[in-house]
Amino acid sequence: MTNNRSKGPVLAICLFAGPSFQLVGDCLWLTHSYNFSWNIWREAASIFFIPAGFLFTKIIERKSFWWSASCCALFVIGCIGAAAIMPLFRLTAFYPAVGHNGLPTVVTSIMDKKLFGVTIFPPGLCFPVSLVLFGMAILKQKVLNVLAGIAFIASGAFFWTGNAGEVDSILIIGDIWLLLTFCYTGYAIYRESMQPFAEKVLVPV
Repeated sequence: MTNNRSKGPVLAICLFAGPSFQLVGDCLWLTHSYNFSWNIWREAASIFFIPAGFLFTKIIERKSFWWSASCCALFVIGCIGAAAIMPLFRLTAFYPAVGHNGLPTVVTSIMDKKLFGVTIFPPGLCFPVSLVLFGMAILKQKVLNVLAGIAFIASGAFFWTGNAGEVDSILIIGDIWLLLTFCYTGYAIYRESMQPFAEKVLVPV
């Protein structure tokens, strides 16, 4: 029972901390003055994202195991892939950056060697794809509500445009949108879980 009581607060912290840490990291990156630390915030965000992803997966699993498994697999791979890229960006503290995305010269110089670029970027790109897939699963399986599904799909589009498209304004907007999406979805899940209890209390004897 103690473990069950602690799940709610822990998951609430993860839902808030993941997008918040990512927002802080991206804001520090845009200042171009924190080459040592902005990527650490992004790595920390990935740690909190994973429990949140398991929560969303559990909700979808009630209707479809295959949808939930697919979403979860892509989401976890995306979190690990995104975190794995961050140490490469930390090298900008020692090597000059090339291009708008800030990859250091030591990384860009070997990007065409033995398909290095192909092996490093696709795992991270699974993250926005998984967000879109979560949204599609919510809409198709009719869990939670339509607003949550649309919000997830928009989050994936914002993440892709802001990161892969290198649009700074969309990067910050996407982080804020993801924070609102996670918090709203957490609230919707909590409200849904409380309905059976409320019905039991309100039913006349």
